[in-house]
Amino acid sequence: MRWGYRFRQFLMRIKGSDAAVARKTAQAALPRAAYRLFEEMSPGDQIHALCVFRALGRARGASVDVMQAALLHDVGKAKASLTLAHRAAIVFLEWLGGGLLGRLALPDPKSWRYPFYVQVHHPELGALRCGEAGCSSLTVALVRNHQVPVEDVVDDPELREGLIALRKADESC
Repeated sequence: MRWGYRFRQFLMRIKGSDAAVARKTAQAALPRAAYRLFEEMSPGDQIHALCVFRALGRARGASVDVMQAALLHDVGKAKASLTLAHRAAIVFLEWLGGGLLGRLALPDPKSWRYPFYVQVHHPELGALRCGEAGCSSLTVALVRNHQVPVEDVVDDPELREGLIALRKADESC
């Protein structure tokens, strides 16, 4: 468990002042329908997305599709109402390992276990929403695969390169 990484994420979530900057940046970088998805994200997730976007910008050379994926990679979490308590429990369950988080997840939106389902499946949920919003196939694939081991993406060099850059930026935030 990378406690320093999680602590930085926590600090970003409680510092809400960057959310307005994140929204302004996303509005300039995303098509209108994709920006509406971004608006649905929690302020903490918007701030995290801005951090990933900026990290990619500093690295230079990222395509528009990769930059848009940086802003939208966690959009699958938007409808889950993940509270700080949920997020703390998720970190703890992931630390414990053994698939506990996956076993606790339940796809029933009325269940108290639904936020855990969304956490586990947010890449696919986000990719579906990005596709519906008209994002490029590469942006959709990046969102869908942003937690897949890069080694598993061998058949598409553009996707693999984008995932490496996105993952590096995400891990720095």
